[in-house]
Amino acid sequence: MDNRDFNRREFLRLLGVSSLCFTLPLAGGCDEQTGKENPGDAAGNTVALVKNGDDAYALSRAIELAGGLDFIAPGQSVLLKVALNSPNAFPATTSPFIVSELIGLLKAAGAGDIYVGDKSPTWQDTMNCFEETGIYQAAVHAGAEIVVFDDTDMVPVKPEYTASWPLGFSMPDIFNRVDHIIALPTLRTHRIAGFTMGLKLFVGALPQAERFSMHRSIDFLQKIAEIALCTDKIRLSVLDARQGFNTEGPDSGTLVEPEIIITGSNLVAADAVGLALLKTIGTTEDLTDIAVWDHPTIKRGVETYAPCLCAETLEIVSDGIENIEDIKKNLA
Repeated sequence: MDNRDFNRREFLRLLGVSSLCFTLPLAGGCDEQTGKENPGDAAGNTVALVKNGDDAYALSRAIELAGGLDFIAPGQSVLLKVALNSPNAFPATTSPFIVSELIGLLKAAGAGDIYVGDKSPTWQDTMNCFEETGIYQAAVHAGAEIVVFDDTDMVPVKPEYTASWPLGFSMPDIFNRVDHIIALPTLRTHRIAGFTMGLKLFVGALPQAERFSMHRSIDFLQKIAEIALCTDKIRLSVLDARQGFNTEGPDSGTLVEPEIIITGSNLVAADAVGLALLKTIGTTEDLTDIAVWDHPTIKRGVETYAPCLCAETLEIVSDGIENIEDIKKNLA
């Protein structure tokens, strides 16, 4: 047995034991003690899964089933937060196709300025990653503007419920300037974090020094779940599971092709369904050995972002998913 694998499994087991539904007065609902409304109140528990030979239809249908783009008022600005950890092609990074198609849908919904942004790790050149993956070309051709999250444009934040970040952290100032943010993760396992989808996507919004510090922390998996609390503007997660990695990751791994688009207004709910999909397909021993709701990142995400979310309250709607009952079983 690989000692590193053993250590990762033990790490997950030590950090992650949870019940299926939380009733504590935490972020994401109404605090029964204070009566204060918390960020996750607006996040629904509906997640849509669509599979269709026409990928453009699958995307628009999945968004429709998850509630649509009605949150956009005419002229409002939107930031598409992509996954750009490397110059490797989809599914290691966000698909240019999804970027282009979504920009078209946003414009049809009346959106004004549309931005496509991220910050690759320091050892990568972010603009080069944009160009090598084809995201730059797709975004610009569709009428959006590319934004690189530069460290000099970061602003300090300390969201109320980020217990794993006692000193707070930083986020790109553009989060304050746009009206809406849409997350565009892909379906991937991760050698250290177990998996990387919508919640971990926002690691790409941190300056590199804070990323390094986070990865060295014993609270690493919980910290991941708290980053998205830096803003109340995340409206939708479009988890592109047409392809993905079910081992290794994040930049390469064993390729799988579920051919599914997963959407939801709640990052945690969408990630939970994505993790259930990985478990249904077959994935790493670490993820196989732990229930979806017991994974430390999902658990902390529920606590901070959506305490009313659990197996019983999660609503799944699907179109064309042959193995939907198997996916649901991994969410029980």
